Amino acid sequence: MNNAVTVIDPGTTKLSVLACRKGQNGSLKLTGLGQVGYSGVQEDGWKSEKMLYHSLDAALGQARKMAGYKFKRCILGIPNEFCGLISNAGNLSPGSTISERDISELRRLAADYPLPAPWEISNVIYGDLLMDGSPTANPIGLSCETLELHASVICIQTDFARQLTKVLRSLKIDVDKWIPVPLACGEALLTKEDRENGVLWLDTGGECTDILIYKGGIPIFLDWLPLGGNDISRDIAAGIGVSFEEAERLKRYCVLGLAFSGDTGTSQLQMPICGGQHIHNVSVDFLQKIVEARIEEILELVHSRIEAEGLLTSYSKVVLAGGGLALFRGIRHFTAGILGQSVQLGVPDVIGLSSPIFSAVYSLGYTGLTGKPAGRSGIRKIFGALLKKREMV
Repeated sequence: MNNAVTVIDPGTTKLSVLACRKGQNGSLKLTGLGQVGYSGVQEDGWKSEKMLYHSLDAALGQARKMAGYKFKRCILGIPNEFCGLISNAGNLSPGSTISERDISELRRLAADYPLPAPWEISNVIYGDLLMDGSPTANPIGLSCETLELHASVICIQTDFARQLTKVLRSLKIDVDKWIPVPLACGEALLTKEDRENGVLWLDTGGECTDILIYKGGIPIFLDWLPLGGNDISRDIAAGIGVSFEEAERLKRYCVLGLAFSGDTGTSQLQMPICGGQHIHNVSVDFLQKIVEARIEEILELVHSRIEAEGLLTSYSKVVLAGGGLALFRGIRHFTAGILGQSVQLGVPDVIGLSSPIFSAVYSLGYTGLTGKPAGRSGIRKIFGALLKKREMV
């Protein structure tokens, strides 16, 4: 790990800054954290340089005060809304035994994908090498009719990345690199076994739900839905007649999947709620129905989106992160009932960050400290062995 990094996560409703160092056991150690609510990156809100400047300045100031030192450089996270994934492949028909040059050409072909501006390739994550359709660990020196390499090409919308980089430079902060947030999460909070066997990552924030699927060690699907935790709060506010802030507080009383007997004492939330000039108690059953209806809609839309891609059988586990859904009591059982797979929470195991709401910013910090690539390293091992062989000659 590097000694220390500062990372920035521009979420849909809040902007987070994390300063972290390498702990004694090699884990991430929190040194500074700043979070500022803002209008977010959707609906072109990110194009307001004034809003971005003040939000970044405030969040950096909070993190700087906690850390006790100034920041000169950072890593900028690129949200899922500004990322894309393209499945690509390189194919060769070797005329003789497979050489190092063949593998290099195969990598070039798998990574070659033309993109319209302002999209650019950020990462290329290689999967299996296939000889005549069968996976192989190292084909050098072997013969086959066809040699194939699959890859996931990750691209980013550079207008967004450059906009935030420009604002950060005006704050005298240089950006070392851009990291797609979903890839950072996949590396930091999903196990190697999960990524290999197949896992669905769902990160629900205030205004959107990010979808990421890993299979065979590499990401194979990336998407997002413009629905999040704030939609639940807006439904409560409209259905009960309270403010958005009151709705935010009310929804945390829900326990998803909990059935009510109909007894008046049980079905009434004994809590005074101010609606206009009147004060009344809220029916727990009614509140629960509002919350569950919206969560069910979000999860069913996720299911439909994955089904449309023919990927329902590509994963055997669901991992929930973000504060939009993962903080609800009973969310694991409720989600499992809709998506039909076991569910766990993506929670960082770090003091001060041990909540699903910090999953993205923690993942950026982890990736920045470790420098680990997202995805399998099998083909890198082949090239590592070739380089060692060269050094010995």
